[in-house]
Amino acid sequence: MGSAEVAGGLTRRGLLGAGAGVVASLSAGGLAGCARGGSRRARVVVIGAGLAGLVAGYELHRAGRDVLVLEARDRVGGRVHTIRGFRDGQIAEAGGEFIDTDQTALLGYVRRLGLRLDDMRTSGSDRPGAVYIGGRRMSQHQYATPAARRDVGRYDARIAALSDPLDPADPVPGGAALDRRPVASLIDSLHLDSRAREIVDHDTIRDDYTVEPGRLSLLAVAQAESVGPTLPESAYEAYRVHGGNDQVPRGLAAALGRRVQLSAPVTSIEWGDGGVRVGVAGETVSAEHCVLAAPLPPLRAVKFRPALPAPMAAAIAGLQYGIGTKTLLQYSRRFWIGQGFDGDTETDLPVSTTWEATNAQPGRPGILIAYTAGAPGARFTALPPAERISAAAGQLDRIYPGSRPLQIHAFTIAWANERYTGGTYTAFAPGQVTRFWSVLRTPVGPIHLAGEHTDEYWGYMEGAVRSGQRAAKAIAAKS
Repeated sequence: MGSAEVAGGLTRRGLLGAGAGVVASLSAGGLAGCARGGSRRARVVVIGAGLAGLVAGYELHRAGRDVLVLEARDRVGGRVHTIRGFRDGQIAEAGGEFIDTDQTALLGYVRRLGLRLDDMRTSGSDRPGAVYIGGRRMSQHQYATPAARRDVGRYDARIAALSDPLDPADPVPGGAALDRRPVASLIDSLHLDSRAREIVDHDTIRDDYTVEPGRLSLLAVAQAESVGPTLPESAYEAYRVHGGNDQVPRGLAAALGRRVQLSAPVTSIEWGDGGVRVGVAGETVSAEHCVLAAPLPPLRAVKFRPALPAPMAAAIAGLQYGIGTKTLLQYSRRFWIGQGFDGDTETDLPVSTTWEATNAQPGRPGILIAYTAGAPGARFTALPPAERISAAAGQLDRIYPGSRPLQIHAFTIAWANERYTGGTYTAFAPGQVTRFWSVLRTPVGPIHLAGEHTDEYWGYMEGAVRSGQRAAKAIAAKS
């Protein structure tokens, strides 16, 4: 699990044990077939065993290519991280969680691996969500007044109008002027009702993009709006994978078997016309092609020889990632139902946002996910794990009196503190779409980039999957 943070009754052994059937088939020591200090050859080396890297490796293997996937952590999945070990066999997602109905690439692997989906549209409670602002609790319906809904609609309409002329695959030609502006400048210009402004800042920007509106490119938001078909509201966050999202990367890794190497952090990459030589744990892997499928922050510690071209080096060094934490709190009973709510919470307290992780799971206990992003996420990220759990549980007790004594287990993770991740996901700062969009999608010699940061669906599991497919197709066409 790398440096994932565990507290409140879950043990590291218990969390790893649930995945032992798959992980045991992967090599967690030295590189298979390679003596310490020696070398190994592969046709393609993939760096990173998150969704992007595993999809690339899986598709290349299916195409008959000799492939090796190197993962620095002792687990596969990257930011797809299902937590088990809760009472009554309940689970919760510490990373990528929801799937929209139009995310067909990811859904295709769910079907191929024989997995099932939990449909959020038919699960859980029909009670309203809660809003706790200024020390007062009310329903989301009460909070979103007609004036606020109208003003949120004005913001939505303006973003839609800006996104309309954009090419989602290449937004820069039609949107460079938008990229010079933060989305906050548009929000300011609309002079929204105070509650509408809180809804847009909190729900539409901070929770979705994990940065504050002043730090996010307006073009990035408009491009994200332009991707995919127009969907009804019910199509968003429609599914989770039944039994845990991590079954997708685990299934792909099982198909690759010993071609996936865990606990194999890459330290150097030599590259040129003849291919690459990858330094990993005192050993060397030589290959004709390389897929860099890790998030960019950990690549900043990798030594490239020769240095990468300046545009790509700048993208790796400077692309903004969001900041956020997830704290998974299991309670002995689902008190939110008894208090008349469905578990969704929006608040001006630092805990920020919650929802129920177990709305499609049986059992008397229930798990709330406390999700903090942007500025509140930075404050929670700075807390030690036990203090973060205590803070989240204590603030929820203010919103839902009497809940604190019911807490029985907890897990917390701060993605910016994860050594091999370094943030939540891509959050283009003003000017960065123009600087980095094409760079992240253009191979450099034998090196191909993959990951959500390289796809139209940036910030989504879907984007990671699509990027892995694209890299595999490009390499297969060359060899």
